[in-house]
Amino acid sequence: MALFQLPPQIITLQIPLLYLVNVLTLAVGSRRQLLRVSISLSLIVLLVTQSLYREWHAGWGNHYAINCGVWSCVFTYVDWVLLGSPEKEGWYKIQYGKDGKNGDENKHKDNDKVSKKGYEDKPGGAGRTFLSRMWWALRLTTTPRYTGWSNQVKNVYMEVPADYPRLTFVARKTLRALIFYLMKDVIVSYSAGSPYGSWVDIRTIKPFQPFPPSSPFLSRFWYTWIHILLTMTSMEMANSAVGAVSVATHFANPRDCPSLFGKLEDLYSVRSAWSRVWHQQCRRICSSPGTWLTRDVLGLRKGSFASKYVQLFVAFGVSGWVHGAASMLVNRKFDDDGALKCFLGQAAIIMLEDHIIDFGKRMGFRDSIFWRVLGFLWMMSAIGWGIEEWFVKTIARGIWVHDRERDFLGIGPGVVA
Repeated sequence: MALFQLPPQIITLQIPLLYLVNVLTLAVGSRRQLLRVSISLSLIVLLVTQSLYREWHAGWGNHYAINCGVWSCVFTYVDWVLLGSPEKEGWYKIQYGKDGKNGDENKHKDNDKVSKKGYEDKPGGAGRTFLSRMWWALRLTTTPRYTGWSNQVKNVYMEVPADYPRLTFVARKTLRALIFYLMKDVIVSYSAGSPYGSWVDIRTIKPFQPFPPSSPFLSRFWYTWIHILLTMTSMEMANSAVGAVSVATHFANPRDCPSLFGKLEDLYSVRSAWSRVWHQQCRRICSSPGTWLTRDVLGLRKGSFASKYVQLFVAFGVSGWVHGAASMLVNRKFDDDGALKCFLGQAAIIMLEDHIIDFGKRMGFRDSIFWRVLGFLWMMSAIGWGIEEWFVKTIARGIWVHDRERDFLGIGPGVVA
């Protein structure tokens, strides 16, 4: 056994234990900050290193997904404990009246009135006992977008009001989960049936192939977008199922369980695609370090050019680290498969795009269907081109070696183990 290797049971429970450390550390409070950071940070580092010792005969993609979750927990710790955001900003759960109102209209107004300490006594706040704070922290772990909380991330498309009928909502979400399950089955089977994928149980019989250096760019571009759709359908299927169960069991309000992705009509620019449409599970952990850096460290004016783009590059840098460091843990070497370069490249594209759009507005161009269609084509090209290199490297690792699906259309590998 390696020096820092813990028992297999601990490694299996790695992510739940990371959540537990976050919850308990936040529940303790910041009065003894040095002591709680000394203990909790040591535990975080120890738990993260367990990824290096995981022995699990699953596909590379399964290991990768777990380690993305590991780093998401780490940056949640940074936000909650090192930056102290929940206490500085006074996070609390918005309470809805019987008429379904009281959260939306007054959220920002009420939040301004809540003092930095008063949030503890506000309904839905942390409370002042260890157990009440632990329940408050535990509830925070269930919603990375913090929907229905005072700190809800930007641009979440809220689909229904708080008084929306629960039974109708559960039926809709269940149907949506089923539709995305079928879509996921088709896309996963298609990717496994390609030369670049396989099923886990036949990976020695039908081994996957990396993209050859001579493969056409359009082919790599096509499969890049297939992978994006695969990610989308998998995540939305899970999100819809969780929403249906949460509302059915009265654990959540229908308003607080929106779809994971925004409206497709907002796919008219790279910035809008990332900020309004793509899933926002990482938005908080990516944005809080940049906000802290620009306001508390550099003292940049809110909304200034420097503040805007420092936050942009830091946010994409954090996202690049989450994805790239996940690769490092799986690969067990300092190789991020080009993730950091990929995500920082997207930030550079957005910066260029912002200036082009501003120039166009000064030239007198106005929003229209024509510009939206052109913007959609530009977005497809810029994201596909920017992600393609990273995707090709993960294909070479085996990210398309999936657990076997039902393969309803029979388009997956025909080989049986």
